[in-house]
Amino acid sequence: MSSDLTYEQRGKVAWIQFCRPESGNRLTPSVARELTAGCQTAEDDDTVELVVLTGSGGAFCLGLEYPPEKKGTTAAQEMHTQFGGLRCIEAVAALTKPTLAALNGDALGVGLELALACDLRVAVDSAQVGLPQVAEGLTPFGGGTQRLPRIVGQAKALELILTGESIDTQEAQRIGLITVVAPASTFTTRVDEVVQNLLEKGPIALRLGKEAVHKAMDLTLDQGLRLEEDLYALLQTTQDRAEGIRAFLGKKKPTFVGQ
Repeated sequence: MSSDLTYEQRGKVAWIQFCRPESGNRLTPSVARELTAGCQTAEDDDTVELVVLTGSGGAFCLGLEYPPEKKGTTAAQEMHTQFGGLRCIEAVAALTKPTLAALNGDALGVGLELALACDLRVAVDSAQVGLPQVAEGLTPFGGGTQRLPRIVGQAKALELILTGESIDTQEAQRIGLITVVAPASTFTTRVDEVVQNLLEKGPIALRLGKEAVHKAMDLTLDQGLRLEEDLYALLQTTQDRAEGIRAFLGKKKPTFVGQ
C-alpha cells in the first residue's frame, strides 16, 4: 500500500482507508489497484474476519479524479478504461467476509458505489450521499444501477439516479441505505461498537449468512430455500456450532474459532 491508501490489520479486522483528503479521497487508477490488492489480501488471510472501508478528512470518497486537462463524457470513458471497469468495486463486493463502509463524510458517485458494495454502512450525520453522474451525461457504472435498487427499492433508486440529487444520512437511513447514523463526536465509537458486535458472532455463520443472501438474489424462492438448507446443514458440522450450543446450555458467551 502507498500513502494514498492504507491497509492495517487490527486483531481480526482489516481496515482499509483512503488517505487523499485534499482531493476528497477521489479514486485514481493507482488507488483503485491498491484497493483491489487490499481486498485480495484480506480475503486470503484466514485471521481476518471483517473488513472495514473508510476515508480520511472530511469525505469518504467523492468519486473519480479526472486529470485537469480531461473533463466530460470522453474523459469519463477513458478513466473507466484506465480503472479496468472499476474492478476495485467488484473486489469489495466479492469479499466473502462481512464488510462495513464507515462513511466519515460525503460518499458521492463511485464513492457511494463503493459503499453499496459493502454489507453494512455506518455514516456520520453530516454526510451526503448520492449518484450525481447524470449531471455529466453519464449513468453510474460501478454497480450503482444494480445494487441501489436491491437495497432501497426500484422507485427510490430511480429517483436518486435520474435526478442525481444527494440526500443526507438521516434520509438515507430512513430508506434503508444507511445502517447506523452517528454524530461526529461519537462516530468512531459507534463504528467500533458495530465492529465489536460483529466480531462476537460466529465468523462462519456470518460468511454463510452473507452467501445465502447474496446468492439468493439470482435464484427463485425455492432455489434460495434449498441453498439456505444446504448452508445450514454445512454449519452444523463446524466446531463453532458445537461451541454455540455449549455456550447456550452453559449460559455463557461462546468463544468462536472460525472452524
